[in-house]
Amino acid sequence: MQQDPTALKYIKYAAITISGLMVAGIATLMFLARGTGEDITGIVAPALLITFLSSVVAIVAAVRQRRS
Repeated sequence: MQQDPTALKYIKYAAITISGLMVAGIATLMFLARGTGEDITGIVAPALLITFLSSVVAIVAAVRQRRS
């Protein structure tokens, strides 16, 4: 099965961008919530999951792009 390297490149860059935006959002949320006593676990936990999954997608796309 032949894969289009251009599509994999776009997937890789999109996943990297999503990861970067999620990290920036998490850092901003943590900065804004400091000292307020708010429990931000309910927001940060799913955001970390999305960041992790985006990183995995970027790595898989990079490996598959290199092989094709």
